[in-house]
Amino acid sequence: MRVDAEFTASGPHRRLAGKMGMIRSAAMCALLMAPATAAGTQQLAADVPAAPPTPASSAAEGKACFQPRALPVCRSFWVTEFGVQVFLSQPPGINDQRRVMGTWELGWMKNRSTGDAVGASVFLSTNDNAMRSGVRARYRRWLGSESAVDISPALIVFQSNDDLETRARLGAALQAGVTFHDWIGLTSQVEAAEGGVRFQTGVRVGGYPGAAAGLGLPLAALWHAKHDPS
Repeated sequence: MRVDAEFTASGPHRRLAGKMGMIRSAAMCALLMAPATAAGTQQLAADVPAAPPTPASSAAEGKACFQPRALPVCRSFWVTEFGVQVFLSQPPGINDQRRVMGTWELGWMKNRSTGDAVGASVFLSTNDNAMRSGVRARYRRWLGSESAVDISPALIVFQSNDDLETRARLGAALQAGVTFHDWIGLTSQVEAAEGGVRFQTGVRVGGYPGAAAGLGLPLAALWHAKHDPS
């Protein structure tokens, strides 16, 4: 009877001791494997490719450009345009009507996304018989990184008569344009100004060519006028 009692009493102790040994062994294995598991997790995270940048991060990476470009290259850009517009309808003036006007435009635009930009500019359109000057709101829809379509309503603030006497007189215009390779473009415009409503079409250059032409042609005209023997 004592043998059976000792056997019965010692059985649970042996099973409990065996379980404790197994728990200690599992804990030791977990401790030994933890550094390797952490290293593997870090390596897996390093191997996962980074997510592509969002439009917001692209906008932050862009810069202010002189030559217009869409995002992500440019966050904003200058408008430096020079062009020639031809009147398709009756030109302004009475005594000496000129169908061609030179146009200068200076402004700034901001890319809202990879597809469009908004901004504003001031403009001057003139020949030796008429003048228009004012402000223009601009919307640009990019057709890629270097080509675009522009819609630009304008408020004409100053106008001149046949004697080039300039005065403040309000008018309005709406211009549409297509730009190729972000420096040369075609334009069409309807204006309501001194003398009625007129239609125009023309060509323009922008970016560095526009700035060079816009500065160079007036200087050349002044030099010619100064050195003209007549």
